[in-house]
Amino acid sequence: MNKADLTEVLASRAKIPKVKAAGYINLLTEAIQEALVRDEKVTISDFGTFTVSKRRSFTGHNPKNGKVMQVPARRIPVFRAGKGLKNALNQ
Repeated sequence: MNKADLTEVLASRAKIPKVKAAGYINLLTEAIQEALVRDEKVTISDFGTFTVSKRRSFTGHNPKNGKVMQVPARRIPVFRAGKGLKNALNQ
């Protein structure tokens, strides 16, 4: 399922136009992104939690030419499924 499919499902279930549904999805993803940029945790009850994980820098190898290179430290988004989502997947 991609964003367009999700928009169609939301529009049909909420009985709203697809344009409004797409807008709501954009608002939700923007709010989550902005919170993660501020290093805040986003928890949606029974669905899951979005957090930011920090990866330290390390020495790697360029796969094209085999040269050694330094990979910089970075922050990555992490999603951890909640109990409700896990239960729904395992029924």
